[in-house]
Amino acid sequence: MKRLIACVSLVAAATTAAVPSTSRPPAASHAAAAKTPAKPAKSVAKAPKCRIAPADEYFGKLKLSILGIRNTIKDQGLKIDYDPQKAPSTLGAIGLTEDAIHDWQRKYPCDTWLPGTLYALEHFYLKIHTDDGVKRVHATFAWLRRDYPKSKFVQIARREDGEASAVAAGPATALVEPGAGAATPVPGTAPQSVINAQNAMGASPAPTTAPHH
Repeated sequence: MKRLIACVSLVAAATTAAVPSTSRPPAASHAAAAKTPAKPAKSVAKAPKCRIAPADEYFGKLKLSILGIRNTIKDQGLKIDYDPQKAPSTLGAIGLTEDAIHDWQRKYPCDTWLPGTLYALEHFYLKIHTDDGVKRVHATFAWLRRDYPKSKFVQIARREDGEASAVAAGPATALVEPGAGAATPVPGTAPQSVINAQNAMGASPAPTTAPHH
């Protein structure tokens, strides 16, 4: 009898153990979930800091400093203002200056002086009233607009780019001032547009009359 009771108890116990519990998940699942690490937040990449060209660094084949570049553009422009016949003789120096600007931009692409320098280069080419001069005006304006579209100099350069097209269709000696029509340049006189361009570069105003000899 005792054996019979014992056997019945063992069968009941085994049956109970075989039925899975559905009321709560196993404790091991909670422990595994608690140990799962949270995914780290994505870090936001910081924009590289703009570098400004130092005054004592030199660029291009001619090894010009940034001040040398700007002064060369200004000086060669004044040479044309005083004697327009000397325009062809300035292209060699300006070509090497343009090479220096390209080198400067490769090393310091977001230097804040670059847009103003490109505008001054375009303004210089505007004084050369030949087909080549007009092409260089258009090319320099496209360079400025492509690389520095948000610069304040783009709108000024756009107007002068249009003036170059008007000059190309007129007499070789014509000088078009904004809203003034065509006028003949007077040797020894710096037009107001020249003074405006040099002020944009931070240079000293151009003289309005030729120096006394």
